[in-house]
Amino acid sequence: MLLGVNIGGLGTMIASMASVISYKLYAAEHPSQAGKYVRTFLYYNFLGLLLIGGAVYFLL
Repeated sequence: MLLGVNIGGLGTMIASMASVISYKLYAAEHPSQAGKYVRTFLYYNFLGLLLIGGAVYFLL
């Protein structure tokens, strides 16, 4: 269960309250760049998901 708590928000913004809060704060400060934030967020989360998923696949 602790592993799920640590990586549960990986992949989507709405899976983690901290991610939603960080987006809201960024969008309030930089409203014209909110879309870029989401694209960058999704890119790095998907990359992390692939890396972690690949590592787990090869370790098991």
